[in-house]
Order: sequence, then structure tokens, then C-alpha cells
Amino acid sequence: MAETQTSADKPATAEGKPKSGKKKLIWILLAVVSIVAGAALPVVLGAGSLGKSHGEEAPKKKKPEHAEPTIIPFGDVAVNLAESRMTRYLRVKLVIQVNAEEAKDFTKELEKRKPVMKDWLISHLSGKSLKDVAGTVGVKRCQREIQERFEEFLFPHGDGIEFEVLFEEFVVQ
Repeated sequence: MAETQTSADKPATAEGKPKSGKKKLIWILLAVVSIVAGAALPVVLGAGSLGKSHGEEAPKKKKPEHAEPTIIPFGDVAVNLAESRMTRYLRVKLVIQVNAEEAKDFTKELEKRKPVMKDWLISHLSGKSLKDVAGTVGVKRCQREIQERFEEFLFPHGDGIEFEVLFEEFVVQ
């Protein structure tokens, strides 16, 4: 009688399928190498050069290494919002954050132009509706608009001191 060999009795050959453990190891190594390469790419190319052509550099801002921020009060403003159906008002209290080392120079510039800046702020906020100032998006948009305009007032040539406009109060009633 002829004996038949089962697949379990057959010896493994070099031409057979590789074990699934080896396939998993290769895929894991490939994934790890891809992740490391992806993380290293911005470092190799330079963080500021992604998406920019050669010869074009990102603008560098002056920041002292160990500068402590200080708060300079700007004041508060209350205005009626531009609402047709009901009377609503907005009250904001602004402060300006600047590096402590530059606070003295900044305060001098601010005091010279503060009346004009406050007048613009009242006019600007009076033109806003409740919808314009509602929610996080509206508050952040107002903050950004005020920041940009204050930069123009204080440093019209663009060579000024870094600062940030912050809301200490933002009340709509």
C-alpha cells in the first residue's frame, strides 16, 4: 500500500511561504521608519522653509530670551451696539501685554497716541452688531482687529515693540 503524506508530514522548503511573523515585523519596521522620517523632515528642511521658495525666509521677531511680560492698562470703553431692534451695549476693558524691558518705551508711545486710539476704538466697536461680537470667534476677531489697528497707530513704519492686546473685561448687555 502506498502511504500518503499529509501537509503536516511534508518537510518545509525554502521556496515555501514566509512565516506571517516575519511579514508583521517587516510592516512594523516600515511603519516606524516612515514615522521617524516624517518627524525628521521639518528638522532637515528647516521649520520655517516648508511651503516657501528658496531664498525666502520667515520674518523673525525680536524676543529677548528671559523677558518677563508686564501689563499696561489701556482703559475701558462702553458703546451702544448697532442693533435696530433693541438697545444693547458693549463694555470692554483693555490691557496691553509687553516685555518688561520695553515697557517704559512702549508706555511713552502709548501715552502720546492714546486719545486717538481710544476714539478709533469707540467708533470701531459702535459699528459692531451683537452677531459680530458674540461667541469666541467674534471676541477673537475684535481682539485681532484692535491689535492690528493699534500696531498701525503706535508704529506706523512697522519697526516697533512687540505687544499683545488683551481683554480684561468683555461684557455685552
